[in-house]
Amino acid sequence: MEMFELKYFLAVAQVENVNRAAENIHVSAGSLSKAVSRLETELGTPLFFKAGRGIRLTPEGRHLKKRAADIVALEEDVKLELQGPDVGSVNIYISSEEILQTSYGIQIAKKIDDLIPNARVQFLIRPESIAIQQVLDGEAHLAIVTHEPPKNVVSKIIAKVDFKTCASPLHPLLKSRAHNRKIPIDEVLKYPFVAPDTAILGKIAKSDSIDGWRDDKFPRKIKYKVCGLKLMENLIKDGLALAYLPEYFVESSGLKTLNVTGCPYSCSQSVKVLAKDPTALSWLNKLWDQI
Repeated sequence: MEMFELKYFLAVAQVENVNRAAENIHVSAGSLSKAVSRLETELGTPLFFKAGRGIRLTPEGRHLKKRAADIVALEEDVKLELQGPDVGSVNIYISSEEILQTSYGIQIAKKIDDLIPNARVQFLIRPESIAIQQVLDGEAHLAIVTHEPPKNVVSKIIAKVDFKTCASPLHPLLKSRAHNRKIPIDEVLKYPFVAPDTAILGKIAKSDSIDGWRDDKFPRKIKYKVCGLKLMENLIKDGLALAYLPEYFVESSGLKTLNVTGCPYSCSQSVKVLAKDPTALSWLNKLWDQI
């Protein structure tokens, strides 16, 4: 069992597609297939089975996937320890919703750059439940979440976030007016909003709506429903809609927070970073202390 075979197997196991895995790691599909076949012969068990036009991991393949991820991570950690952070490198995987990556993922990446200048960081855009599972399975070193993490991981709160009603300077509410002027809620509700149709903003405390707005008390005109963060941002920037978003995203996007009066409700969330066991890898333990 060679280390490169385990790496090739993991590449295929992560996407359950040989051709896509070949594109991801810039290796021929034939080389990946041969490596998987050699592992299956050596272990005496199939690691994948055909499912329609694709492939799926067998129970034995799922078990190897977890163990192989640990082995590869340990190998990279040992090399980094021996070569030193100024020479050695490591592949680091951070998993979360896109909106959390745009702020907190980048903050962690800056700390990684200071700690391991030659590290390669891959941002995995995944729903929170999958991000947590990737950490448990060894597919990601860190996950950034807003839900309460499971007990079998280590976590810490890295931010407390408030949600704000925001608009573009091009919006009629702000055009030719100071952005910090007080705007009654009734005036705000005259204009259309954009809202996500999935939980791309994460878990919002004490709220049943997908973006935290109290539509039961102050019903909005939700003219646009989107499943992508960039489309939402562009609709707001073009002055077509208002939105209710985390304050860090409002600031980083160059949007303006509205000073809304007459609405006593607010929403917030706690942002957490989690890892399976930071002490298992020396570089991860050092990074964890700095996060």
